[in-house]
Amino acid sequence: MIARIQAWLRAVEFRDPLEHQQSFLVQTLLLSLIAVTLLSTPLPFLSELPIAQAFAVEALVLLELPLYLGALALLRRGKLAQSVILTSVSIVLLCVGVLMSTGTRSSGAAMFTFALPLVFAGLLAGRSGALWIVGLSLVGITTVMALEASGLPLVGFAAQHGENFGGVLGGYLSAAAVLSVFVTRFGRALREALRAALDREREIAEQRDALERTVGERTSALRGALADVESRAAAQAALLEELAQQREAIRELSVPLLPVGAGTLVMPLVGSLDTARLQTLQDRALHEAQGGAVRRLILDISGVLLVDSQVALGLLNTVRATRLLGVDVAMVGIRPEVAQALVGLGLDLDEVQVYRDLEDALIPHAHRHYSGGQRD
Repeated sequence: MIARIQAWLRAVEFRDPLEHQQSFLVQTLLLSLIAVTLLSTPLPFLSELPIAQAFAVEALVLLELPLYLGALALLRRGKLAQSVILTSVSIVLLCVGVLMSTGTRSSGAAMFTFALPLVFAGLLAGRSGALWIVGLSLVGITTVMALEASGLPLVGFAAQHGENFGGVLGGYLSAAAVLSVFVTRFGRALREALRAALDREREIAEQRDALERTVGERTSALRGALADVESRAAAQAALLEELAQQREAIRELSVPLLPVGAGTLVMPLVGSLDTARLQTLQDRALHEAQGGAVRRLILDISGVLLVDSQVALGLLNTVRATRLLGVDVAMVGIRPEVAQALVGLGLDLDEVQVYRDLEDALIPHAHRHYSGGQRD
């Protein structure tokens, strides 16, 4: 039974763990006040009070019951602050009723009971709640004093005549006991919440340290990977540069230039001649002719597989451009099928010196060079 009641009390949902623990304490207090109110209902009629005063006390007791129930309903809906304020107001009204029944002249213990709602509101509702309860208590005490001064018979109807040490001491002990239980329970709840907060903070710190270690490890791994990528990029750049150099070397080797005498170069062509290779051929021929040291260029096309119109025009353009720079150009190695193809294309080759082979192209040049030497 007790376990079920505790489970019911803790079934209220709060986001803040401290408010959840406080709600358990407030519900316990409200249920205790409701039980005391119900148990004290027949007491006024069992006492020696006149019937009119008994009904007045009964009305005061029953007035507290809906306030307690309303505060409990608010708390069950998750409205802790509103429930605390309503509970504090109901306790203030109860204290005002007790003060009215005893009067202010013999109210030593009754005045002490006003500390209960003040502490309750201050701990659970904050400074604003405590100030509201202080103001409400002052209004209640002032009202009772004014009514007592006016001689209203209702004020002080339960006052003790003569010495009342037992009543004062009993009232003080009752109020002190309730206040001590409440403060002790609240302090324990606060310490548990603080301990839980410290545990969470410790867990967060551990998670932060673990996260920092993970980030450090990942950063080191990323730095290593970045260094690896940079080294690979450098190696790739070096490889690309080497490939470019090799490509340039291959391009030059695809159109070689061989010196065969003073001012004479032979360009042996082998394989197929595409557009890029024809452009390379022309560029190399013009580059060598531009220097001024070359007087004669011999194009050996005996190794060319196919001479079509594109190849023939490329060779003819090379011859014409090179001759404009003052270099004689001869062509050797024309096979019969190549000659037939050139004639079929209708190209004008009258401006090109044509020889059967490289030997025939070199003999007259050597002879002229030798004869010129004799004339000197």
